[in-house]
Amino acid sequence: MMSRGALLAALALVLACGGEPSEGAGGHDEGGGGEARGGAGPGAGGGGASSATGGAGGETMAEPDGSWAHPYPLELPDLVSGSTLDAVSSDADSYFPCAPQTPEPGPEVVYEIEVPEAGWLWARIDDMPGDALDVDLHLLKDATPDACITRHDLSLGAPVQPGRHYLVVDTWQDASYAGAYTLEVGLTTEAGACLISPIECDGMLAPFVNPPFVNPGGLEAPGDAGCLPGMARVEDFCIDRYEATVVAFDGSDWLPVSPFAHPDDGAVLSALSLEGVTPQGHISQLQADDACAMAGKRLCDDAEWLRACRGPTTTTYPYGSSLMPGVCNDDRECHPVVQLFESSDSWVWSELGDPCISQLPEGLALTGEYQGCATTEGVMDMMGNLHEWTADPAGTFRGGFYVDTVINGPGCLYATTAHNVAHHDYSTGFRCCADATP
Repeated sequence: MMSRGALLAALALVLACGGEPSEGAGGHDEGGGGEARGGAGPGAGGGGASSATGGAGGETMAEPDGSWAHPYPLELPDLVSGSTLDAVSSDADSYFPCAPQTPEPGPEVVYEIEVPEAGWLWARIDDMPGDALDVDLHLLKDATPDACITRHDLSLGAPVQPGRHYLVVDTWQDASYAGAYTLEVGLTTEAGACLISPIECDGMLAPFVNPPFVNPGGLEAPGDAGCLPGMARVEDFCIDRYEATVVAFDGSDWLPVSPFAHPDDGAVLSALSLEGVTPQGHISQLQADDACAMAGKRLCDDAEWLRACRGPTTTTYPYGSSLMPGVCNDDRECHPVVQLFESSDSWVWSELGDPCISQLPEGLALTGEYQGCATTEGVMDMMGNLHEWTADPAGTFRGGFYVDTVINGPGCLYATTAHNVAHHDYSTGFRCCADATP
């Protein structure tokens, strides 16, 4: 049976951003499987599993070659090596309904898996260093690209029932992106509860859970020397102690904004750094930047964000060098999107704006609730809880969220780069920085 850490990594899919593929960002899931087998994929040296002979008619069965007709068999768990450079098939141009608009015309390697019992089937791929590999993973319920259950460029997972399933490693765009890889796969049977939503929630309503702020600027605690209220000093700059809460100006008053919904485009927003409130999710980098500016601050650049998170001794996690699950809000076992909709079918990933997602139990925490999730300079929640936008013009959010702080890098090194600056979903938040005054 997998450890709690392995289950967490298996269930945390984009997602860094909530379920979508993360192009160019990566990390390592934990999981079983031992050393990589050489004979389960093309280029592995052994040519795949040996052929079976005999049978009812005494005929020799075709040897697996990684094609759609003769896929390589995988065990559960398993760890195999392969290469799409040696693939014999390039029949699939795209996968439906997972990603019909994503071109996958390059060579693919097909695997088959016999699932013995219901559970959560997970897989991750790690390309060999030094090549130009760009491949994607696809989980299928039948040996056809039109039977896609889910897909991702680094790792995936889905609830499955007993029976045969297929895992396809397909090259993006064309054969120039093909290369060697290792593939790890496993089955977690504890995941059944993750397909049952524990709440009833109206997806048309986004509650205003934070109190109205009559004088929002006067609610923040005093800042460190040289810093605005609500901010901690880190060398020559200041950073909000807490993930941002947002208020909107209607022309005369500052009004609360639901942290569970996307603020209206064009709204005049301002950011607050407050303890004990629900931080703002569903926000784009563009809106976060405007909210910081209205507060007399700015979005942190990547160097500032990393320095604040890692501290003066450059640790991997805000609290030190070793991972301690649950010290930050990074320990939710069930992916909230899968649990809320009781499905991992591809359609659920188009619902990442649903206000109910982060209202699930063990979801989004109040700012500062996890007292151990603090840097040496007293900055809270930089790992887990919400992804945090930085000022990267290409679009980057950091630190992971309450399901995953592993897949796209450990702790402070977690970075999702798959989305542009207008993207927003239930997992996207932010905090502000400012120059320190003498």
